[in-house]
Amino acid sequence: MIAHTHAVILAGGSGTRFWPWSRAAQPKQFLDVLGIGQTLLQSTYARVAHLLPPERIWVIGNSQHADLLAQQVPEIPPSNRLLEPLQRNTAPSLFWASQVIARRAGDPILWVLPADHFIPDEELFIHLMRRVLENCDFSEAIYTVGIQPRYPHTGYGYIQFVPTSDSLCHPVKTFTEKPSRELAELFLQSGDFLWNAGMFLGRAAVFQKAFQEHAPEIYEVFQDGADLENDPKALLRAFQRVPSISFDYAIMEKYHPVRVVVGEFRWWDLGGWNAVYEVSPQDEKKNALRSPALLREVEGSFFLSTLPRKLIVAEGLKDYLVVDTMDALLILPRSQEQSLRDWVQRLRSEGKVDYL
Repeated sequence: MIAHTHAVILAGGSGTRFWPWSRAAQPKQFLDVLGIGQTLLQSTYARVAHLLPPERIWVIGNSQHADLLAQQVPEIPPSNRLLEPLQRNTAPSLFWASQVIARRAGDPILWVLPADHFIPDEELFIHLMRRVLENCDFSEAIYTVGIQPRYPHTGYGYIQFVPTSDSLCHPVKTFTEKPSRELAELFLQSGDFLWNAGMFLGRAAVFQKAFQEHAPEIYEVFQDGADLENDPKALLRAFQRVPSISFDYAIMEKYHPVRVVVGEFRWWDLGGWNAVYEVSPQDEKKNALRSPALLREVEGSFFLSTLPRKLIVAEGLKDYLVVDTMDALLILPRSQEQSLRDWVQRLRSEGKVDYL
């Protein structure tokens, strides 16, 4: 099945929770937030390229980032870079992509994955994906990848599954998005819940059938007969008419059958600075230093400056995020990371768009 697989990398996010480094003109997927010499998008492409050639790798991004896509993943053919005229979350983008790919390749397997994941155990990940593509029955099911929870994370979605004698894939019972702390702790104790890694696999025709049945408001808009791939105005009108909704909410919570494969590799969804703190090397006081720093009585904090040789001096901080850029400085308790969306919205409402 690998020979009939096309990967679709989702790279259209705005990266709000990585402000002030992530900006509208260059959001997080185009940044080397891990300090490894590759952006998140480039790292994702490199993982996929272990299994698929460039002509069967696609990327979906915002039209304003067309140049960044060309610069960062030049290996992907220009015709495989799908540019959204508007951000409408993942469901409309994936349906549009499934149509474009089906027109060119018949009915391939689509392997969908976000551009903002960190998977240090790449060999285990690639081995699992090869097994799934070579052994799973894609005639009707949509497959997703679940990760054994390490702690009761409230920012991830959870998949409840039915363990079977099949060691590779298992039936899915329920999806729960971002539960409360109490509920996440119950999920962890039960042993039959996995973190939803946001990766999906299924035939293009199955994806389109799922949209027809469960998201007709998207399916019908993109069925108006216009050649959306070659008519930018028609594509813009289509995106203006569809709701902004994720693939998880529009399809995965409703479609049947859904199967999950358990990923026994380390995985992080790099949704914000706390996730980068978690995966960064830390000193004996659990501080993560991504810039030169002098610290006194500081614990559990993250420091990063995008300016070379910029020294940060701090005293008396516990569990803080400090991110310094050319024109903005963020100082925020790690526990308040979610409020970054509110701060970005305040900048927008006060007309301070130069900082966005």
